[in-house]
Amino acid sequence: MAANTAPVFSISGDNSNNASTGMNQLITAAATDYTGIDADTSLVFTADATNGSYVERLRFKAGGTNVATVARIYLNNGSAATTATNNTFYGEVSLPATTAVTNAATAEIDYSIGFAMQPSWRIYVGLATAVAAGWVVTPIAGKY
Repeated sequence: MAANTAPVFSISGDNSNNASTGMNQLITAAATDYTGIDADTSLVFTADATNGSYVERLRFKAGGTNVATVARIYLNNGSAATTATNNTFYGEVSLPATTAVTNAATAEIDYSIGFAMQPSWRIYVGLATAVAAGWVVTPIAGKY
């Protein structure tokens, strides 16, 4: 039997959210479609370009006081996200209204993904309703 040269176990963790402004990118604007092409849909994860990645889940953390909304999650094949045929609507999760106070935590919501992504594939997230403080989306993932 030949050796497994492409193991399924991650070689390193990957919790970056592809933010252009650092790891704490807040999503606040509404993306009003189900195709993932809206300009207000945010890139939150890119799989390793060589071997792909395993994504366990996405963690949504309220950045402060927000109205209730829905986060829509899209898979992208690594090509232009502005072309609908490059995106797949994967799922959605309800995000509650939140109030930031000094003596209590704001909401954290985990959305299970649980599968391997092909090299350079991406995950985008769009909110159904604009919110004031925003939501941070952190992938819990690993590179192969």
